[in-house]
Amino acid sequence: MKTNNFIPLCFLLAISLLVSCNENEPDIDQTVRASAQLTSIHSDTDSTYISGDQPYGTVQLSQTDSIVLIEIFLENFNPNTIHSVHIHSGTCEKPGMHWNMGHGMETLFCNERSLGIPWAKPRAGDVGNVSVGYDGSGYFSLRTNLWKLGSTDDKDILGSIIVVHDKLDDFEMECNPNHSHNHTHTNPKVACGSIVLIEE
Repeated sequence: MKTNNFIPLCFLLAISLLVSCNENEPDIDQTVRASAQLTSIHSDTDSTYISGDQPYGTVQLSQTDSIVLIEIFLENFNPNTIHSVHIHSGTCEKPGMHWNMGHGMETLFCNERSLGIPWAKPRAGDVGNVSVGYDGSGYFSLRTNLWKLGSTDDKDILGSIIVVHDKLDDFEMECNPNHSHNHTHTNPKVACGSIVLIEE
């Protein structure tokens, strides 16, 4: 009788230990991370640029669950200036239009909700304005559920480019329904970096 009861008892003990070990295992980090190294770009033709070697900072992106955090660290800019930042399609050598989640430029995201509040910028890839201090550096952060990292759908911003412009943008004016959008902006591109996945 003792021999027959010993095997089930050992089996139950092994199962109990296995469950206990699994419960004590740390949660696996499900965060997806990406980055972009910003370097200078100079206009070559009306639509092409030459990448320079002047570093202008880094962009760090991370996605946890359905929320993407972007952190922009600018450096080596003229002191006390403000620069608009956008996500564009294309490459730094041949930038395309503003990234707009697969929609044409006529589709506006001003009233689209990002984490429950209006996006208040015309394109899905309009990031914002970054203020640079007396030392030539600046910081900007934003959380949104309008973007994804590596989802391979229309929200995916991997493979796009981050472009820093010479001047700030008036996003409020651009979202005004009475404002005419039939114009071209004279806001030179000064820095650019490709959004790439960080392999861990």
